[in-house]
Amino acid sequence: MENEKSVDMSDSNSHELGTKGVSYLFFKYGFLTLLGMGAQAVMVILEGLFIGNGLGALGLATVSVVMPLELLNDALGGALGIGVSTVSALKKGEGKIKQAQKAFSDGFWATVILSVLLALLIGLNASSIASLLGAQSATHAAATTFIRIFMIGYPFAISGQVIVSMLRVDEQPGIGTIVMSFAAILAATELYYGIFIAKWGIIAVGIYYGMSIGLFFTGIFYFLFAKTKFKIRFDFKFDWKMLKDSVNISMPFFLVTMSSFVFTWVMNVMLGKFGNSIDVAAFGIVNGYIFYILNMVTVSFTTGMQPIVSYNFGAKLQKRVRGLLNVGMITNMVVIAGITLIFVIFSHPIIAFFAGGNAVLTKVTISAAVTMVCLTALGSTSNILSGYYQAINKVKISVFLGVTKFLILGTPLLIVLVLTLGVKGAWVSQPAADVFAFVIAVFIWRKELKHINKIEAY
Repeated sequence: MENEKSVDMSDSNSHELGTKGVSYLFFKYGFLTLLGMGAQAVMVILEGLFIGNGLGALGLATVSVVMPLELLNDALGGALGIGVSTVSALKKGEGKIKQAQKAFSDGFWATVILSVLLALLIGLNASSIASLLGAQSATHAAATTFIRIFMIGYPFAISGQVIVSMLRVDEQPGIGTIVMSFAAILAATELYYGIFIAKWGIIAVGIYYGMSIGLFFTGIFYFLFAKTKFKIRFDFKFDWKMLKDSVNISMPFFLVTMSSFVFTWVMNVMLGKFGNSIDVAAFGIVNGYIFYILNMVTVSFTTGMQPIVSYNFGAKLQKRVRGLLNVGMITNMVVIAGITLIFVIFSHPIIAFFAGGNAVLTKVTISAAVTMVCLTALGSTSNILSGYYQAINKVKISVFLGVTKFLILGTPLLIVLVLTLGVKGAWVSQPAADVFAFVIAVFIWRKELKHINKIEAY
């Protein structure tokens, strides 16, 4: 057994995750991931253009109502992808290659089983789910149809995210970028054809949502046929301890995204009660496109950083872990601030692009969007720090940081401010939450750096 471990350790030491400069690795993995998600962002921008101009405010409002299910998809797929890949990366860093491979294969099959059961549950109760999500009479039929079609692609979308996460652990971020870009191109093409040529209406949007991430599943061919130690094996004798570890590690990201799910759901309900369909459509643009792009950057940096942190933490290379944390936090703040500034300066043409020529919708959305995103660079630091703690298997503090912005701060502030200020209160709830989340994140960040320094001193 010791000899097997020695061979594994010798093999693992040849990997770039433990040898090349941490800044280089962060930018390679982070920006390659961002490049792949950039293709997804272009797809989302085209989505907004096609839906806004082809289906109008009703189409945008329907997407806003169903968006929590997309967030649930992101929550499960992203979380399990992080959980499975983190356990694999930790074992890889420790030199236990066979255990790393087993963690991946078991995690993949568990994800497939869970996602199929969930898709069946939601799809068979689509009408009731649409009502629960806040669909009114104008959007209920469209939302129900959307949900039923979306659920066909749901298992592929959730499982596909696990596959892309594992490509990074296997030091193949470029293949992950190709897979994500391939999915974006095909999905955007289908959406254009379905709306403007075939005239499928909301059906085209449902198919598009199933394809946009569901095609990540094509990455499975790498693990089936390429020369890699991370093969998907048809072995259903699960290692329950490692599977439990994967689930535990996945919980922070899952709860982070679910906190966004809760915030989005409450926002739609509050806007439906105290506002009108224009307000719901405005939030649909902000949440579905502007926030999506900003969040995409943070998620890219986080998921790019995590396998590197996990590997080096498992290998007890604390100096490299500290460097990765600092590079990740600072880079995220600078990049998000730059994107936010560009958006504020060019808010009118950007929003008009999504609003499909509706002057009233454009005006309402500009006011809402600029207010809601102005301090995102501050609030997003809690998500980067949450991802760091997740990568080193400190689940409790990762969960706390992850749910701070939307659940602990954002949702209560949303309810209080809407009841106090009306619809305007909905828009100002986010920058208020961002400030408080930033203060908490900086305090914990400094504390973690002191902790790493103490370990190094010994």
